[in-house]
Amino acid sequence: MLRLDDSIHDLIADDEYDTDVAICEEYIDTAKRAIQKAVRGIDKRLSAATADLTISETSAAAVPTPSFVHSVKLPPIKLEPFSGDVESWSRFWEQFKSSIDKDPSLSAINKHVFLRGYLEGEPKLLVEGISVSASTYEGTKKILRERYGDRNRIIQAHLDYLQDVTPITTASPEALNTTFIECNRRIQALQAIGEDVNAYGGVLAPKILRAFPDYVCRRWIVHGKREQLSDGDIIKLMEFLSVEVEGAITTQKIRGESSSVSDPTPAAATFHISSNTQKNIRRIK
Repeated sequence: MLRLDDSIHDLIADDEYDTDVAICEEYIDTAKRAIQKAVRGIDKRLSAATADLTISETSAAAVPTPSFVHSVKLPPIKLEPFSGDVESWSRFWEQFKSSIDKDPSLSAINKHVFLRGYLEGEPKLLVEGISVSASTYEGTKKILRERYGDRNRIIQAHLDYLQDVTPITTASPEALNTTFIECNRRIQALQAIGEDVNAYGGVLAPKILRAFPDYVCRRWIVHGKREQLSDGDIIKLMEFLSVEVEGAITTQKIRGESSSVSDPTPAAATFHISSNTQKNIRRIK
C-alpha cells in the first residue's frame, strides 16, 4: 500500500501533495484501528473456544474409560447321558438343543459327535450303525426323536408309574417327600405336554393315595368333603399332599428328630379299586 501511495504521489502536483498525504495517513490509521479491533475480536473468540475445549476435555477425563472389556463366562450346562428312559427324553433333548444343537459356532459333525457321546445303552445301539458325519446328523436326530420323543409313549410311561407307585412302608418325612416328588413330577410332566390329568383322576387318585399312610388318606377324605372336592381331582390332591409333606418335614425339624414314624401301614385297604374301574385307564400301545 505504501509503495502504491508513493507511485500515486509522483503523479500529483506539488500543491496537492500535502493534502493527499494527510488523507492517506488518515486512511492508514483507520485501517490499522480496524485490523487491531478485528484481531482483538478473534483473540477473544479463540480464548472462549479454548476454555470450552478445556472444560470438555476435563469432563471427559473425569469419566473413567476401561482399558479392556470384561467378558462374563457362563457356567457350562451339565448334560446327563441319555440311556433310553422315555420319561427323561424331553429334559435331555431340550438341554441338548439349547446348549449344542442351536449353537451356531459348532459344525454339524461336531454336534453329531457330541450327540453320540451322550448316548448310552439302547439309544447308543439304536444308531450304532450310522456313520458319524455331518450328512447323517439330521437322520440320527430323527431316529431318536421318533423312538423316544413319541408323545403317546411318554404319556403311557408316566401313567404306568402312577398306577404302580410303591406304597410307603416307613412313614418318615423323607419317605413321604420322596414319594410325593416322584408322583408330582410325573403329573407336571403330563400337564407340560398338554394332558388333562383330571381325566385320569378317577383311577390315579386312589392309586396315588394308597402309597401314603392311612392317616394321610383319612385327612384327604375329610378335606375333600369339607371343600366339596371331587374324589378324582388330581390337582387338588397334589396340593393337599404338598401341605401334608411340608407339615411332616417342619414337625420333624421342630422336634429335632431324625425320623418320624406314624402308622406305617400302607393305605391300600382304605381304597378298594374295582377291576372295572381299572380298565378305564388309558392304555396306549
